[in-house]
Amino acid sequence: MHLLVTSLVSQISAAPACKAKPGQSDEILIIGGWNCERSVAKFNTKKIQWSNMPDTNIARRWPSAVNYNQQILLMGGRQGSTYYNSVEMLDLNDENPKWDSNLPSMGEERCLFASVLLDGLVYCAGGYNGTGSLSSCESYNPEEKKWSSIRNMNIKRSSHSLVSARGLLYALGGGVSNCATNTAECYDPRNGKWEYIPPMKTCRYGLTAVVLNNEIYAIGGYDGSKYLSSVEKYNLDTKTWIDVPSMNHLRSGGSACVVDGLIWVFGGYGAKTVEFYDPATNKWQVSTNMDSERNFPCVLSI
Repeated sequence: MHLLVTSLVSQISAAPACKAKPGQSDEILIIGGWNCERSVAKFNTKKIQWSNMPDTNIARRWPSAVNYNQQILLMGGRQGSTYYNSVEMLDLNDENPKWDSNLPSMGEERCLFASVLLDGLVYCAGGYNGTGSLSSCESYNPEEKKWSSIRNMNIKRSSHSLVSARGLLYALGGGVSNCATNTAECYDPRNGKWEYIPPMKTCRYGLTAVVLNNEIYAIGGYDGSKYLSSVEKYNLDTKTWIDVPSMNHLRSGGSACVVDGLIWVFGGYGAKTVEFYDPATNKWQVSTNMDSERNFPCVLSI
């Protein structure tokens, strides 16, 4: 096991990311987190109101999730010494949604990995399988219910983040070769190749990332010596990273998504708070608290 994973496996995790869609609701789904792995809640960003949702079928520590047409796919994770490649789905289109475990499993067991939706396919990259960090990647076609391997990333990554923008995938940070990394790379499904992009200004393990206004935001994490509140963003046109005002709280293993032009961040190691960033004011503001700490949750706009 990598030394970084050994020292931080009880503290930080991959943070799934999501991208806002036109016409979406004002609600966010929060799945799992340390010591509440099966718990699912819904948060209304306008009313600042919480409501309970059905628990997942099995407890999953450090899974990843995506929202495919209001079908929530929850993948991988671990519990104790068991590492999962299984998938379960919550169909929010149903009047009384329940988690369904009758879905094809991923090709590889993974926790601490990252996933994202791009052009109707679910992409999963990297992670940890109990013996080491992974560079392997795979995609899932929800219509055909089929998993396929794609080219490996250039380096092994766990507790990284994965976002999609302009038809490409971007893998950021994570743990590489026993230390936090600031490297980033980009995958083009048209030619099946990963290529490096300029590195982040800060090494970030356990970061979360989102895309907003054609810029990729890298949020929080752990730099190898301390937890971070710092934020930076990558401009897809100029291909440069610039600093963004820091969050109000340190967050490693937090998770974020975009709703109505705002970046909402939940939890993280030792954090019960919820805060949001408004690019119009260039400021972070604390919104509310969660009932309990949700370290390493999956967070999705719905």
